[in-house]
Amino acid sequence: MKRKKVWSVICAGAMVLSLAACGQGGDGQVSSGGSEGSVSSEGSGQESSQAPEEGSTPSSGEGSQEPSSMRVAWWGGQERHNATIAALDSYGEAQGIEFSYEYTSWSSYFENLATQAVGSNLPDVIQMSTTDIINYSRNGQIIDLQPYVDDGTIDISNIGQEALGGGMVDGKLAGFTSGYNTVTVAYNKEIFDQAKVAYPEDDWTWSDFITTAKAVYDATGIQTEIPFLSEARWVVETMVRSYGYDFFSEDGKSLPWAEDEAVVAAVTGAIQDVYDGVKEGYFVDPEVQVAWSTTEDAYISQGKSAMSFMLSNYYTMYSQALGKEMGMVMLPKMDGGSSSGMYLNSNMYWCISANCQDPAAAARVLNYLINDETAARTIGTDRGISLSSAVRDMLKTSQDTDQLTSNTLEYVDRVSAVVQKTNPADPANSAEAISVLKNNYTAVMYGEMSAEDCVKDFLEQSAAILP
Repeated sequence: MKRKKVWSVICAGAMVLSLAACGQGGDGQVSSGGSEGSVSSEGSGQESSQAPEEGSTPSSGEGSQEPSSMRVAWWGGQERHNATIAALDSYGEAQGIEFSYEYTSWSSYFENLATQAVGSNLPDVIQMSTTDIINYSRNGQIIDLQPYVDDGTIDISNIGQEALGGGMVDGKLAGFTSGYNTVTVAYNKEIFDQAKVAYPEDDWTWSDFITTAKAVYDATGIQTEIPFLSEARWVVETMVRSYGYDFFSEDGKSLPWAEDEAVVAAVTGAIQDVYDGVKEGYFVDPEVQVAWSTTEDAYISQGKSAMSFMLSNYYTMYSQALGKEMGMVMLPKMDGGSSSGMYLNSNMYWCISANCQDPAAAARVLNYLINDETAARTIGTDRGISLSSAVRDMLKTSQDTDQLTSNTLEYVDRVSAVVQKTNPADPANSAEAISVLKNNYTAVMYGEMSAEDCVKDFLEQSAAILP
C-alpha cells in the first residue's frame, strides 16, 4: 500500500474570470475556488502486480518499466484538483510511479510555468491552454506527440482524426485535447415557468433571445446575465459563424469577417442590444456581474437570473450550486445568419515537456487520461467531453453517470451534429487582440464606449496585432 505525503498546500484565491480561457486559454468561468500547491504520492517505486481495473486500456503502461517519479501540472479549482489527483493516484499505485502534483489557480499558472521554462525545469506532463500551446511548441518546450500515436502508445482507435487538429502546431501534434467543449445558454426552468415564457430551443435567433430576456423580466422582475461579459469573443464568434465565417483566418493573420460590412453591422447591433437591455434593467448591472469571483456569486447559481451564457463543462457546477437541473440550449444564431453559429473547441491540452526524461512513460500517462474508463469516471467532464467514443458511450450508459453529466453529453452530441470540425489552436498573437475586444465590450456595458466604436477599434487593432 502506498503512503501519500503532502509536501505543501497553499490556499489561493478563487479561480478568476480570464481571457484566453478554455477555447482561448483557461476555463473562463468563475469557480468555487482553488488552491495552489504540490502533492506527492510516494511509494516503493515497485510496479504493482495487481491486474488492471475493468475498463483500463492495455497501453496505459501494463508490462512496461515505468519511472519512479513524474511531475504533473494543471490549473483549476479544488474539484478538479481532487479528481485529477484521485485518478493519477490510482494509476501510480498500479504502475509504481510517485507523482508530484503542481496545481494552481488559473491566475498564477502560466507565471509559474514561465519561471520553470526559463530554468529548463518544466513538469513532465503539462496541462496547456489553447493559446499558449503555440508559443511553448515553437520554443521547443513541449514535444511532438505524433510518434507516440504512430507506435500505439497513445491509442486513437476510438478517436476521430479530426479531433487531433486542435493540438496541431506547425505540422506537429503539440498537445492532446483533454476533451471537447462548447458554449451554451443555461436557463432556469422554474423562472421560465413562473414567467409563463416558453423554453428556448436550439433554432432560436438573436432577436428571440432579446425578446425572451425582456419577457421574463417583465413578468417576474428577474434579469438575465450579460452574455459572456468577461469573454466577449465567445459570443461574437457565434455571431460571425452564423454568417459562415471563422473568427480567425486559417493563417491566423486576419479576421475574415472584418471586410463584410453587413456582418460588422450585425455584430455592432447585437452589442448595442445588450447595452440597451442593461439600461432598461433586464440584463444584470455590469458593475455587479464583473465582481463575481466564485460560482456561488453568480446570479444563475442563486436563482436570481433566468439565463446565463457559459461553457458547457460548467453547466454541472452551476446547476449543483443552484440545487436544480437547468436547461441547456445553443447560443442564438443571428437573424440574418445562414446557419448555426455553434462551434466545438479543444477544451485544453495535455502536453509533454522537452525536459521529460522518459517521454514514452509520460505518453502512457496521457493515454490513461484520454482512454481509461476508470479515469474518465473519476475526472468526469470537467475538462470537456472525452474524445473517445468508447468513453462517451460508457458515460452515457453507466448507472453511475448523474443526470447533469448526461445532460451535458446529450447537449454536446446536439452541437456535434451541426458542427463540422473542432476549432484549431488560436493564433500566436490572438490573446492581445481578444483582450481588446473584451475590454471594449465591457466598456460598452458601462456606457463608456459606443457599440460602433467597440467593434471598429477591435478590428483596427486586430489588423495591426495579428500579422
